[in-house]
Amino acid sequence: MKLVRPDTDPVREKFALARRELSAALIERDDEVDLVLTALVAAEHVLLVGPPGSAKSLLLDAVLGWTGGTRFTTLLTKFSVPEEVVGPVSLTGLKEDRYVRITTGKLPEADYAFLDEVFKASSAILNTLLKILNERVYDAGDGVARKVPLRLCVGASNEWPSPDTGKELSALFDRFVLRKAVSPIRSQAGRQKLLWTRDHTPRLSTAVTPAEVDQARRAAASLPWSGDAKEALEAVLKELAKEGVQPGDRRQFKTVGVVRAFAFLGGADEVRPEHLEVAQHCLWDDPQEQPQKAAQVIARIANPTGMRVTQLLVEAEAVLAAADVRNLADAAKAAAKLAEIDRQLSGLTGNGRVEKARAYLKDQLRKLKLASIEAV
Repeated sequence: MKLVRPDTDPVREKFALARRELSAALIERDDEVDLVLTALVAAEHVLLVGPPGSAKSLLLDAVLGWTGGTRFTTLLTKFSVPEEVVGPVSLTGLKEDRYVRITTGKLPEADYAFLDEVFKASSAILNTLLKILNERVYDAGDGVARKVPLRLCVGASNEWPSPDTGKELSALFDRFVLRKAVSPIRSQAGRQKLLWTRDHTPRLSTAVTPAEVDQARRAAASLPWSGDAKEALEAVLKELAKEGVQPGDRRQFKTVGVVRAFAFLGGADEVRPEHLEVAQHCLWDDPQEQPQKAAQVIARIANPTGMRVTQLLVEAEAVLAAADVRNLADAAKAAAKLAEIDRQLSGLTGNGRVEKARAYLKDQLRKLKLASIEAV
């Protein structure tokens, strides 16, 4: 995420610090951290899909603890009943011939929610979730649709819903504007940190209040779009349509707000084309092939520098994985290749990821040299 200028907004500084602390503790979860914080600022919901043990819960527990509002967390199964999510029916109400639920401590009264294995919910729960997530209202049974305080819902699942899923699951899937597959740790450095760092629990040095979240939301909503960014988004949508990817009107509209929030978190004063990289997690419907197409189209049109940075980092990881530090000649060859990749990175401009990638490469070069010396 690009930092444009020193930030004098205390609330934005809190978000920036939380992002750094979360990314420092969680291995290779920078994108997931960005998505959850972006969803929080944009007043949208995020879905993370990945195998067990990929730090989804660890990230979400840390963020939900940082926010300071009331939380609701549940693991859904096909046997879950509505009472677990929205509360039991009032016995007193039944005696008075009224069917109402006691929602204390349940989803309708929560500021933040974490729904694990969200697609395993029963039809009765799904129907309730749809209104709460989209319209932010809930009818406890007395016919009055009351506003719920929900600011962010994070859904987690071990797998995407199947293509032949029912209308209810499809509708629920659509309620999550931001959606991402969580991959296992891939880099050599990440694997070493996983194995030899004792505790990966994030320690956040600040807390954010609901009022500060609202303040951040208003600030993000006021960010203007540059002309280049508007043109880039329209070009992306046209190109996606050619690829057979046509997200609905509501999803396109909500993406505008998501991109604004992403730009705000990056310290920008306006939305620029490179901020559209977050839209790769919004502008698709079918999780089988469309996410990759969306990412490729957006990178090509809106963020070619970011795409090149990613390619060079993949090359660097391949070099590191193949290097034998016990062989001085092999280590020297790997160091030369990394230096060449760094030289190519130095020729790229206009993207904050360049500086981060170069810092990572320099750190890996240092470790490579130290390992070679120790092996002698």
